[in-house]
Amino acid sequence: MHIAAEQSQTIEALARAYGFGQVISAASLGGTRNRNFRVDTASGSWLVRKRYRGYASGEQIRFDHAVAAHLAQRGVACVCPTALPSGETAWSDGEDVWEVQTFVEGVQLREGEPADVAALAEALARLHHSGESFSGRLPKLAPRGETDPVQMRAAARALADASRECARAAAPYLAWLDWAESALPGEPFATLPSTIVHGDVQPANILMRDGRVAAFVDLDWCAWRPRIYDLGFALLFCCAAHEHPIDGADIWSLTQPPRLDRTVCHAFLDAYGACSHPLTAGESDALPAQLVLSWCHTRIMGAFKVPDGERAAFLARPPFDTAELLSGVAAYEDCRGANGSAPLERT
Repeated sequence: MHIAAEQSQTIEALARAYGFGQVISAASLGGTRNRNFRVDTASGSWLVRKRYRGYASGEQIRFDHAVAAHLAQRGVACVCPTALPSGETAWSDGEDVWEVQTFVEGVQLREGEPADVAALAEALARLHHSGESFSGRLPKLAPRGETDPVQMRAAARALADASRECARAAAPYLAWLDWAESALPGEPFATLPSTIVHGDVQPANILMRDGRVAAFVDLDWCAWRPRIYDLGFALLFCCAAHEHPIDGADIWSLTQPPRLDRTVCHAFLDAYGACSHPLTAGESDALPAQLVLSWCHTRIMGAFKVPDGERAAFLARPPFDTAELLSGVAAYEDCRGANGSAPLERT
């Protein structure tokens, strides 16, 4: 994809700062917040990322890069940032912060494909197991991260206030949030087995090669959280099938309705447990509510990434019923209470 002249000049300045030599080519790889580029230079191929300003503080970048180094040293499939001659692992053009990694060849994980799902289970289990020994901590967003029901409820109400159509479209998500928060309050969530989580497990952030996960990319939301935080997103985006393959740079594509197959979901959870610690009874009980919160986050916060006039239509897509989401994990807990307490029916 063509890049603007201003971006080309910035990338050339970055290459000089890193000592990469002549820039041969640069191509945009998209992104819904970060801007990602493949840059081929005289010294190799690089993934160049312009970080979204909302999470580009020095403190967060140092934390994220320390996590990447910790995981890579323990054999986890992730790539450490490339350092400048000064030793710094990020570069500023005076306005934005940029990161550079060695470009990893691979293809996006195929959602709902049993072989890829099994490989993800093994790789994610390794990431979580290795993350248990990381000593650093950095609060990101609310205690429950992007799936915090209090913050999502406020966001959904803001959407609802925009128009009658948005109010109608947002109402089911508010009901779903009420059920999920009741089923999984903050205190029990905080006591679940925790580790460093990736924080944004979806196909565009998982590169596959030769049947294995070649790299987890985009660690911007890594944090110390209960491991079911990652599992909820993995079930929705990686284990589920979709009408069209997910395009991580397109928020409509990323939030299309998931089709959860019980066999695939259970195989993923079983393989994850076999490679790490099996899910505890508390985790199994909490997983459906966490999955619902993950989905609410995807749609509610995704709505802010589309034009105002499209938000009602964005929200008013299936699924409309918790059973459509929870069918994939039904054997891991009794989800009848969820189905009865917060149906997402159109009113």
